[in-house]
Amino acid sequence: MPRFFTAFFVTLTFSGLLRSTYGAESVLRSLDQAPVVHFTLTRRGGTFEATRPGNDSIEMDLLLEQLEMVEGKFNLTRREVRGNKLVRKAKSQAVGGRDDDGLMGEMALNGSWFANLAIGEPPQTIDLDLNMLTSDFYVRHTTSHVGTRYDDFFSNRFDVFHLPTLDKAVPLPFAYCRPLKGSQQTLKASGSILGLAPSKYLRQIETPFLLYQLLQEGIVKRPIFSIVLLSGRDGVLSIGGTAAQAAEMVDKQTSEELDRAGAQEKIIAFTKENGKTLQSGFNSLDKSKLTGEKIILHKRETEAKDFKATLTNWAEGWTWVKVQGAEGWWQTLMQGVWINTPFILAPPLAAKTFYASVAGSRPLDPPYSNFYVFPCMNPPSVEFEFSGTRFPAMRGGRGLEYNSAIIPGGKFSLGRLKHGSGYCVGAIVETRMGLKEEKEGMTGSGKQGLGSAGASVGSFAGNGMRDVWVIGEGFFRGVGGVFDFEEKRIGFRVY
Repeated sequence: MPRFFTAFFVTLTFSGLLRSTYGAESVLRSLDQAPVVHFTLTRRGGTFEATRPGNDSIEMDLLLEQLEMVEGKFNLTRREVRGNKLVRKAKSQAVGGRDDDGLMGEMALNGSWFANLAIGEPPQTIDLDLNMLTSDFYVRHTTSHVGTRYDDFFSNRFDVFHLPTLDKAVPLPFAYCRPLKGSQQTLKASGSILGLAPSKYLRQIETPFLLYQLLQEGIVKRPIFSIVLLSGRDGVLSIGGTAAQAAEMVDKQTSEELDRAGAQEKIIAFTKENGKTLQSGFNSLDKSKLTGEKIILHKRETEAKDFKATLTNWAEGWTWVKVQGAEGWWQTLMQGVWINTPFILAPPLAAKTFYASVAGSRPLDPPYSNFYVFPCMNPPSVEFEFSGTRFPAMRGGRGLEYNSAIIPGGKFSLGRLKHGSGYCVGAIVETRMGLKEEKEGMTGSGKQGLGSAGASVGSFAGNGMRDVWVIGEGFFRGVGGVFDFEEKRIGFRVY
């Protein structure tokens, strides 16, 4: 379980420059020491908005709906003992899961993170929705006009994938689903799901995990993927590597540009004070370096080779959380990583302990008792500790993100409680997942989905989410995560 700390400070970010670098595919390719597939991520519907139009006050019913939706996704899975392993599996319809002809994962939902993927020849571009609770990779074609549709009728080659940043098309098998006309599934959105869960037990179809396919075909060399969210609506998914080198290069360049800007300001002030004029050569040089995105990107490309020469092992610079034991414990750690939520979910005792350290905070009355408020003028910044290293989350002010209104309370705030109120709603939210299911498992009440493992009671009952933190978007903004399947470990680093 991560430790948390509160602090108060202001920070300067470089997400704008970083976003521009990730948009230049040639820069990313030049920095990769091995083949890496980089996908640009987008949050469907833009940055999470829970405020009323025209002001900065929150819609509590919308927050409660979002919380119930996130908890409902985790309730679609259950734990089961297989041999000497405690594994997680998708529930069947009989025990509260999906329809028997349905698969894990929702497509085209507002608030979900997705990438674009071109399939077929000629290529058709579809949305690739990320899901960390399933291992399946599949494309669904329905009669609905919602989502993005891939139609095999218009492709000469069915299984060709056009991978970004690698500039190559490769044939890969995938599941292509057309629900029966009499099924409710045919009314759902078209699109595709990219499952990132690292366990075969969370597979519902026989198509191999996409990362394993890329490894087998020699397209990527490392069994890893990484995620970093640059803002509330942009991010990068890297398969076979990370984007850390690009982030480090931009960090270095940002510091250099700020130093140049500071030097220029001092010279301008000196010349004005002494009645002198700037030399034209100095003035034009700084203008070219401080303005113009094309010039900046060109400079990054020319410096990429020099920067690459300083790189050694890709794993350096990351703080690693090593997971010991069987595969079941590896996925137990993974279950708490879920980027498709605007919250960081904390168990009841942990949430109460955290807010007890924030002066002036208090829980709301039912039905919103999962949420806490704090004084908007006293916003905390949060740090999570993994393997002895602290990682900041939700630092600094929010700025113009929601409805062109400045949201008070910094990045830790979801919005003002009421119009004119001095209290803001905190992004760390209490979750009671697993408590009800565990109680039913111990008393024998409720639906039982125990499979071949027999009756499950006590801490093995239900979805197993008791006392589990769920790390959402707030943590991954500015903190990169890398998932190493071979070594069974997760790494973190600050960007």
